[in-house]
Amino acid sequence: MQIGPMKEVLLTSAKDAYLFNCRVAGQDPQTLSEYRDVLGSFIHFTGDRLVGELTPDHVRVYMDTLDDCPDKGTEHIRLVMDHYVVIHTWIRWLFAQKFITERYSNTVKPP
Repeated sequence: MQIGPMKEVLLTSAKDAYLFNCRVAGQDPQTLSEYRDVLGSFIHFTGDRLVGELTPDHVRVYMDTLDDCPDKGTEHIRLVMDHYVVIHTWIRWLFAQKFITERYSNTVKPP
């Protein structure tokens, strides 16, 4: 894990730091696995860019892509909301840690 300004590290490193923080805080293994899967999917979609390059548009487009499905059943809605909550919480953590300077929660609304 790279130490230094987080905006100058890749999203995968920021994800690893967040998951480490969650594990130390006592999150159960199943929750950590879900966080890892969701954040991995998001990073795969956006590309493993620098944290400082992440914008609200990356989150919006990812959420729109997840929501773009012909089957809008309960399971799909739950999946989209779960992804939104995990990404939203991770970005709030990045903001609280001063790893990013823009708070996306005001600009990206839940699906």
